[in-house]
Amino acid sequence: MKRMPSSSRIACPLRGRIGPCVVLILVAGLLAGCAAPHPARQEAPDLTGLRVYGSLDETPPPDGPWRPHIVSWCPAEPPVPASVEALLELCSTYFREGSGVDSILELEMALEAGSRHPLLLMTLGQLYLMAGQGDPDLLPLEGPVADVGDWSRNRQRLLGRAEELLTEAGEQRPWDAAVDYLLADVWRARENFPRAEAFVFQGAAKSTSGRGFALLVLYQQLYRHPGKYQGGPGPEYPADALGRGLTGDVVLDLLISPLGEVRQAVVVAGPAEDLARAAAASLVEGYWEPATIGKYPIWSWLRVKTSFQLEP
Repeated sequence: MKRMPSSSRIACPLRGRIGPCVVLILVAGLLAGCAAPHPARQEAPDLTGLRVYGSLDETPPPDGPWRPHIVSWCPAEPPVPASVEALLELCSTYFREGSGVDSILELEMALEAGSRHPLLLMTLGQLYLMAGQGDPDLLPLEGPVADVGDWSRNRQRLLGRAEELLTEAGEQRPWDAAVDYLLADVWRARENFPRAEAFVFQGAAKSTSGRGFALLVLYQQLYRHPGKYQGGPGPEYPADALGRGLTGDVVLDLLISPLGEVRQAVVVAGPAEDLARAAAASLVEGYWEPATIGKYPIWSWLRVKTSFQLEP
């Protein structure tokens, strides 16, 4: 019985067969000839919410073009003291007005006075990182890493101070991937790419939402980029489903990790469980580009559709 790939408006390269996809909707349909007459249709079971892949038990958010995920194994954001909120707001105001060095001075004075809240440490560490990456407007003229008139020495001292502050912040926020991603940037600026990749990998298992990521967006003016399907094998039509003449669309919510791996597949709609599992099995083997905030990969959900059809 010959199986042929279906067609669609936008083709994406797949390993083996050619299957079609669109930006957030993947369609990987198969056509199969069947000599036996189709049996009478039965009412499709309600498979909504059935997990057909993965050991995680996360809850998908409502459908939409941007579906970041807050992982359940990380704690909720702790309350932030009013004094810390006020200082964070003051520093962001200075930064927006082009006076980032004043933000640095305010934060250094707060740390010297004994306020070592992790969000303050992250903010200051990020500003020093950006200075060490070459932003001349953030080169301080006062403080522990004031300009010494030599860029090579300045850069080394700025990145060292950033690493010190971010490491301390990470000790207080061990669940926050934003800290690891900033430390990856520190090592990337030092051109130590293996160390940078190690921090990215470490952060990929952590929370990619919350106040830490809000600081990344605020100071780096980052944009959101939804995840994408990059291709993969088409699904196999289950033999039993062929014999029963089962057809239809399987719609799945997929949880994509920051490393571009499918970690969970949950049924939104589908005609039969075996078709849903066949669709999930092929999608798990596909190539996925994770959603990102700027360059930073995050946990997110994608809704995909796989069409199973029988040739007349």
